[in-house]
Amino acid sequence: MMRRRSFYIVGASALSLAAILGLSLRSSPRPTVPIETALPRRVWEQGSSLEDREVASGPILESSEREFLWQVEHHGNLLNRYGFSALAEALRRADAAALNVLLSADFTGWAPQHPREVRLESDYAQVVRQEDAGWPPLRLDRNQFVARLLGYRRLFPQAPKVKLALMALSPSVRGDLDGSWQGTCQLRMWGETGPGRPGEVILYLGYQLPRPTQETLGHGGWLRSVTILQTQEAQALRFLLHEVTAARGLDARHFHDNWSHPDSPPEPVTGGVYLADYDRDGFLDMLITDVTGYVLYRGRPGGRFEDVTTQMGLLRVLPPEAGPKLAAAFADLDGDGWEDLILGGNVYRNEEGRRFRDVTERTNLHLPNDTTGLALADFDRDGRIDFYVTRPGKSKRHSWIDGRSGDSDGNHLYRNLGNWRFEDVTAASSTDGGHRSTFTALWFDADNDGWPDLYVINEFGNGVLLHNQGNGRFQEQALVTGPGDFGSMGAACGDINNDGRIDLYVANMYSKAGNRVIGNLRPDVYPPEVMARLRSLTAGSQLYLNRGDNRFEPVGAKYQVSAIGWAYGPALVDLDNDGWLDLYATCGYVSRSRSEPDG
Repeated sequence: MMRRRSFYIVGASALSLAAILGLSLRSSPRPTVPIETALPRRVWEQGSSLEDREVASGPILESSEREFLWQVEHHGNLLNRYGFSALAEALRRADAAALNVLLSADFTGWAPQHPREVRLESDYAQVVRQEDAGWPPLRLDRNQFVARLLGYRRLFPQAPKVKLALMALSPSVRGDLDGSWQGTCQLRMWGETGPGRPGEVILYLGYQLPRPTQETLGHGGWLRSVTILQTQEAQALRFLLHEVTAARGLDARHFHDNWSHPDSPPEPVTGGVYLADYDRDGFLDMLITDVTGYVLYRGRPGGRFEDVTTQMGLLRVLPPEAGPKLAAAFADLDGDGWEDLILGGNVYRNEEGRRFRDVTERTNLHLPNDTTGLALADFDRDGRIDFYVTRPGKSKRHSWIDGRSGDSDGNHLYRNLGNWRFEDVTAASSTDGGHRSTFTALWFDADNDGWPDLYVINEFGNGVLLHNQGNGRFQEQALVTGPGDFGSMGAACGDINNDGRIDLYVANMYSKAGNRVIGNLRPDVYPPEVMARLRSLTAGSQLYLNRGDNRFEPVGAKYQVSAIGWAYGPALVDLDNDGWLDLYATCGYVSRSRSEPDG
């Protein structure tokens, strides 16, 4: 995958966007220095190839601008280590005296007055969010502010987990490192409000402090002002989900675990999970693909699963020449009512749920070796299931900021001709997706005309909606004007507001550090269109509401579903059976340990 390579440096550094800036922009009219001189040695040595180093050595920012960015990030590290950690520990212990020590003598707190409130109450959970509604803020002295924090802390009878996450940070006057500093952070407390009853409090805070040095933060009295920007309290009567892998008959030892191999290069994409009732007994069955091999589980009563890989005629490990090993799909390819299976480079016919028989030699299907996924639909409505093959694109030596990969071949659309024969109609249908690096694609009827349309995501920029014209051809439509998505590694669709139109959620890359770095760039350091693109690189996931008439409204930030992490594979599913789709938004890229997730 390209992400594994292109963002390896990013994941290793607090200054996550510095590497992207170096890889994206190859020229500047100002004096510059190579990125190697700015990246710490331990970060640079983790670059994955000589080509990465050659690309990264191109000119990027003038040295004074990069020095300013490094200084801000250095001070952010100090604030995390010596400031925020002390505040989190005092809150964890509910220690009012320790909290007071951190506040300056002239400390001033602020809280929303007459806040706007959003409330959710269901049989499962109660959530209350309060945010500023435009009224003058309520002023708090030191004792009142500490009491306000401890009021949120009292939700937890036992010491909760507490974390402050640095978001924005900069000198109040740009370039004046010795003056006042300001920024924003997220304060999160989570634990149990009672036995088996989960709870969570999230506060978004704006703060002011002197220059954050180890000495200043170590003496206490460093927090001059805090503004409570938004609060959210959530409680539930029980945990919605429980880990039951072994209890349901699934053996996790079959599958690769990056945490169990800390000294090996991480595997960003280890496989996938595919569901179908292949034997039509009323219980969903599960195929798991993995870099170590395959397991087919048959669904049994009571939610249990039985390993039937061998008895159903499937190989646990495909031979090296078998093609794209992680690509898979259940689909009734021959129209007999039983779901067949594409697995890697092989095609299996479902013999009435009793066995999968390898019919690869009967087909003319040859999937690209770098296939990332298969999206299924009868796009021409001839009664036969067709499929769209997505590919990750290729690296290139010039800018990625244009949203294009270095691969001109693109994705492929295969039309099912029947009798296990398939026709590549990509060129005729105009569906290659352009120069996009595509992790997945979605079929859905975007305009409610009865013809399945196709959304193709893009790792390096905006995706594209391909409208089915009903004549074998598709017409491109951009969902937004200008840059919208970046780092897209998954998507889900569904009618989230029950208005009869299918909406779209695209999982993009979100990074607090990245947003901070871009926010601290001098506004004129690059042309406006380049700055707009840079701001999109780490803005996070996006929710597009389908407004009808081929109009989609981006509401991810408004609905607060953008700031997820480096997202892969989201899902829209009604988890609590209330008739409304819930969003399961994955976060994190490749965590190096279970205790330190990177999302």
